[in-house]
Amino acid sequence: MPTPVCLNKPKEHPKAQPVHRMDLPEDKGTYILIAQARQMKRLDIGSLGEFDIIPGFYACVGSAFGSGGLHARIGHHLESTADPHWHIDYLLQVATPVEVWFTTAGRKLEHRWAELLEDAPGFRVPILRFGSSEYHRSRSSHLFFSKRWPSFRWFQQQVMERFEGVEIERVMFSLGSQPAGSER
Repeated sequence: MPTPVCLNKPKEHPKAQPVHRMDLPEDKGTYILIAQARQMKRLDIGSLGEFDIIPGFYACVGSAFGSGGLHARIGHHLESTADPHWHIDYLLQVATPVEVWFTTAGRKLEHRWAELLEDAPGFRVPILRFGSSEYHRSRSSHLFFSKRWPSFRWFQQQVMERFEGVEIERVMFSLGSQPAGSER
């Protein structure tokens, strides 16, 4: 049985579940990993440079079409911040993962989901080329910042309206400091 992942949860909540890599499907898919930064930190993100990570929520869009699918990719992010490989691994040195939204749809939706968040109210791009530096001519980003906890219900509705036949799910790691009465 896999060892639970320690996420330095800010508060325990009755609906929060301990994170096990087995909670995530081994299917290939697209995901958005939501992490919360509680305090300002200066962070060196490899070749991208140094950035101030301000308190709030960060949504990183990615895809997992390699061996082990979502289970392996997200499991890597949750466990491997000491030796960062992807940009998100650097961010997770100073931010706590709180949930992941994902689909096991058989097509890559990473760029389309990033475009959706780029145009969404309440989100802004904090670091250009974050998570998308393999596209050398692109100035886009796959990282988005929100002062408030992003709404899964809103995103789910957007996906249903824009991507025929695509269903999304979520795994919540910790409910942390979600404001009372906020809809998610």
